[in-house]
Amino acid sequence: MRRKAVRRKGIINVGIIGAGGIAEGAHIPGYLATEGVNIMAVCDINEERAKYIATKFNIPLVFTDYKDLVAVEEIDAVSVCTPNNFHAGPTIAALESGKHVLCEKPIAGNAKDGQAMVDAAKRTGKILQIGLHMRFEKESQVLKRFIEEGELGDIYFTRAVAMRRRGIPSWGAFVEKKKSGGGPLVDIGVHILDLVVWLMGSPKPVSATGMTYTKFGNRKDICPGPWGWWNVEKFDVEDFAVGFVKFENGATAVLETSWASNVEGVGPTYLLGDKGGAQIHPLKIFQDKHGTLLDVTPVIDRGGVSPHTAEVQAFVKAIREGLPSPVPGEEALEITKIFDAIYEAAKKGKMVRIR
Repeated sequence: MRRKAVRRKGIINVGIIGAGGIAEGAHIPGYLATEGVNIMAVCDINEERAKYIATKFNIPLVFTDYKDLVAVEEIDAVSVCTPNNFHAGPTIAALESGKHVLCEKPIAGNAKDGQAMVDAAKRTGKILQIGLHMRFEKESQVLKRFIEEGELGDIYFTRAVAMRRRGIPSWGAFVEKKKSGGGPLVDIGVHILDLVVWLMGSPKPVSATGMTYTKFGNRKDICPGPWGWWNVEKFDVEDFAVGFVKFENGATAVLETSWASNVEGVGPTYLLGDKGGAQIHPLKIFQDKHGTLLDVTPVIDRGGVSPHTAEVQAFVKAIREGLPSPVPGEEALEITKIFDAIYEAAKKGKMVRIR
């Protein structure tokens, strides 16, 4: 449905590709909370869903083909909120149409598609930001400042944990590999692994190994949890994954991530440095100073905008001021390369080099 588009001076016009829950609950509210932004268009292959979102948020243009949306000259930027395996097409089309892109995590369902997206951003000179909102949490920002000031020293190990006891998504395309690319590894594991690697200074991964398990997702004889039943018949991804990653600088990381497990209270994510360590969620810093063991609990200001809104506002600021991508596609691509290696290692039973 094409209505007349209007460009107003000083306003950044935005299009939304994919009208699901992450668009409705995070991206659109983020733009609405950002001054000088106008959401001009929404697109979804489900026309009824697209019209619902357009009506709810007073968005004038509605499309069912993303190529029609990116063809609107007045649109300056887009959010890509499609399932993981369908990030590359709309992202590349938008970049090549002169639009900046905020693409929901992970960068793509596999590293090949992610590389094509990064190449398109380099080719066009447009911003490609990946929606890894945990970098914008208050705790993350505080810890990053401590690390940059050398308070932890050389970070040589991290344990990244993203575990749910019963939390298999009962909506969308999360449980189908052809749409999602994987299970909790690429859904919630991506957030925590990206966070710790970013805190470490984004060292280059060189190899990884790991295992994946499906113990609950294909069963009907278990308690489904607070989100109700998912599509058991179509469930063909893992529900638990563990990985071990080596980095070029000699640091290592262990990742544990699950949608469903018979355990809770498994402990926080933490980082180990030679001058200090830190745990996340809740944030606590451990040091040895003046001959004394010191535990530091930062007082976090919980006010302000949500991490999702903060990432949107960082995206808009980068567009306005000509800044680099706040979450570069290149960094997100390295995380997806790790995931590809873990999946390959799980099949082969050996360490896999990351190229």
